[in-house]
Amino acid sequence: MSTWGWRSHFYGLVPLGWALQAAGHEVRVASHPALVPAITAAGLAAVPLGADLDFAEAFAGRIGAVGALDGAIRAAEPVDAVEPAITADGGVVRFADALLDDLVAFGRAWQPDLMVWEPFNLAAAVAAAALDVPGVQHLWGPDSSVTLRLDPEEVLGPLAGRFGLAATDVDLTGVLTLDPVPPPMQVPATRPGQPIRYVPYNGPAVLPSWLHRPPQRPRVCVTAGTMMAGAGLSDRLDLPRVIRAVAGLDVEVVVLVERAQQAGWGGLPGNVRLVDGPLALRLVLPTCAALVQQGGAGTTMTALGLGVPQLILPQVSDQHFNGERLALTGAGTWLPTARVDDDTLRGLVGQLVGDGPWRGSAALMRDRVRAMPTPAEVVPALVSLAACPRS
Repeated sequence: MSTWGWRSHFYGLVPLGWALQAAGHEVRVASHPALVPAITAAGLAAVPLGADLDFAEAFAGRIGAVGALDGAIRAAEPVDAVEPAITADGGVVRFADALLDDLVAFGRAWQPDLMVWEPFNLAAAVAAAALDVPGVQHLWGPDSSVTLRLDPEEVLGPLAGRFGLAATDVDLTGVLTLDPVPPPMQVPATRPGQPIRYVPYNGPAVLPSWLHRPPQRPRVCVTAGTMMAGAGLSDRLDLPRVIRAVAGLDVEVVVLVERAQQAGWGGLPGNVRLVDGPLALRLVLPTCAALVQQGGAGTTMTALGLGVPQLILPQVSDQHFNGERLALTGAGTWLPTARVDDDTLRGLVGQLVGDGPWRGSAALMRDRVRAMPTPAEVVPALVSLAACPRS
């Protein structure tokens, strides 16, 4: 397995890594040195390769709402919308460049039978071609690549050329795509894929005593995921104001955020529980009536798989895309920043908490996720791929 950039990119691969190991296969997770703690904490073997990059610096000026692919201006498009493209000078290529040479060198030494990677992992796709190894792309949520422009010659050509390959020799999606997203949330597939159940993993977790018992009143979880604070973007949404607005309802509010985001918040209402510890989302959401979040793929899919109605307040990148896809399911909705006022927030969250159509749709999507093959059930298909004769 190969992962890049950010720990939440890796989290979606973890259950498959567990399944492969449990079936007796050797699994190595190759990534930048900074991701080693996240990999080893998940119980998988890390292979630190290449150089570390600062995520915020690598994507400076390129983190914002994704604009229209055709260049048209949409009425609701945020003013900071950026061109939806992967370019030769962008962060995706910079992360690939920092990993690629060492990844191929390790592959030549270890000789894997199969490579698995997550979206936008250019280094892994090029390495699979250089090593002549079957490649598998494991989606982490709705396939937002359909919103992006990518010129293979410009982006992949120089990377592939290091190993005597052409851009056309590299398949970014591999020979198989593992898809954890049921319809109608997923975009129509352009090629055959293998469904795989989304099993939530959000990092190390400790079950606190207050989760030993059911809540006394409806519980609403508010979170900003893992990326916003780490990439220096936590000021894009006034999270304390969101928390106070939701706390105006007759609910218990549980707030899961990075510690760095809590500085300067001041006092919060008495019905707000500010969690300060390794409490994974997958442990608290089964006790919740609703979720308010920023729209990261891992957070969105965790709630979808657990049947929790959700409100997305998107700020950057694919968060807007995920919000739009979620709205198609009826299991939740999203609000642009310009509409995030206290009354609107309270009204929407109040509807999500109620026993109405949102809850029924969320339960339906949960059942669709659970009907998909587990990672363990997908392992035989990957074994067959690994056994295929090489070109």
